[in-house]
Amino acid sequence: MKKILAGCLAAALVLQLAACGKGQPAQSAADSKPASSASSASSAVSEAESKPESQPASSAASEEEKAASSQPEQDEASSEASSEASSVQSLPADTVAMKGGPAQVDAMVLPLGKKVQVEVNGSRRWFAFTTGSAADYEVWLAPGGQYYRTIGFGIYNRRGELVWESNTNGDGSVTVRQVQLSPDTPYFATVAQSEGNHGALTFRLSSLTETEDASSGASSEETAGSAAQSQAEGILDLEGGSAQGGATAFQLEQMVRAKVNGSRKWYSFATGDGTDYEILLAPEGQYYRTIGFSLYNELGEQVWESGTNGDGSVTIRQIQLSPNTTYYGVVSQKAGNDGNLIFRVSAHFTPQDTATEVEREPETVSELIFEEPFSLDETQIMFVSNKAIFVDEEAAKAALAPVAEVILAHPDHPVLLAGTTATDGQQESCVRLSSQRAEAVKNLLVSAYGVPEDQLLTVGLGYAADPFPRGQDRDSSGNFVESEAVKNRRVVVLDANDPTAQEILNA
Repeated sequence: MKKILAGCLAAALVLQLAACGKGQPAQSAADSKPASSASSASSAVSEAESKPESQPASSAASEEEKAASSQPEQDEASSEASSEASSVQSLPADTVAMKGGPAQVDAMVLPLGKKVQVEVNGSRRWFAFTTGSAADYEVWLAPGGQYYRTIGFGIYNRRGELVWESNTNGDGSVTVRQVQLSPDTPYFATVAQSEGNHGALTFRLSSLTETEDASSGASSEETAGSAAQSQAEGILDLEGGSAQGGATAFQLEQMVRAKVNGSRKWYSFATGDGTDYEILLAPEGQYYRTIGFSLYNELGEQVWESGTNGDGSVTIRQIQLSPNTTYYGVVSQKAGNDGNLIFRVSAHFTPQDTATEVEREPETVSELIFEEPFSLDETQIMFVSNKAIFVDEEAAKAALAPVAEVILAHPDHPVLLAGTTATDGQQESCVRLSSQRAEAVKNLLVSAYGVPEDQLLTVGLGYAADPFPRGQDRDSSGNFVESEAVKNRRVVVLDANDPTAQEILNA
């Protein structure tokens, strides 16, 4: 419940790119975003180091212009949000729609104190904000529907480190949390989808002691520009060499953008008099598989390696290198990646920022319709060996009658059907079989008793992921014990809001 953006990357990565790289063409093959989005990442990097009050700049200049022309009265934060609006229409007056960025380096500026609606569509979305002089903040989360599996909300620091997280409940209710953040500091907020969700989340991050001014975007841009000027070079696009002998040189502290296009790219740099260095890696999208970054010495020996995370967050590592020595950095693509990597080797270190939860309301789980998980093992329902076919469907139907009665009496409660198996076979095949058997029970509840299909969730756990009390189907010598195995071949029925069910669904 995650590590990345630098003092350059928070207010800086989204801010320096906005100011320093303004007007540069976008390089990411994975993201078809306008040039100003890539620029905002660089700007954010430089700004976070020089003035933490700055916020990252928005993406897509052309969309901003369109929003500005259609709603000239709108303040800058609202205009930016409208330009990135999702398909959701007719929002309340106090709510704006924003897409968010695909990576920490591309995070969109979040207007503090204002409700923001984002589509939950299968990927993590990134937003950037800078705290004021206060430390106490409130996070308000409202899902657009009952998605059963939670929608996660996290706060990252500029180092790409997850410093706080919470999530929605599966029943459609609002979640409110209070958190302490460092004053005058850039942070990044993410909305992450749990498997199976497709809807919208409305959220608000607001100070408990200050009045946010959502129209302060202009002054933030000015600050970003001056901060970017303090790092004159901005982000430098370098192709990289195809081998160590033809490595492309870059300077310490220089932000470099490398194209990730299927081959290893070689770069070289020289250390100074010191020995302590920081390496920042920032993908310009969520490439899911890591982009590797390695260091080699002049003898062609690999001396260090790391890689990016798959969620678009920044990675920062600290290492020791020999003084006044040439090293070679290699950007290597893992299968399936196609985009850009921004990296920097620096003798300066990015500050660490933290967050502390002030008050966590007790989980308001409504009364469970099953106080204890209800187990249907082979003594009640028997399946054909290694298949999801009932030996006696009428007997299975009779065993499910009391279960169906309870579920039908509580139409607002989602129910989880969790299949498990004995320790007989490989876990992977057992997960598949137990999932199919849970589906068979679901189908029988729907066809025989009219239980709404969308009220029932299914999952296969096999035996290794089974959290319920199990029969000891292996003795001390490892021999299989059939009399105990029948207790483990089962479908467990429980309220989807049960803490155990939530752990299973969020795993």
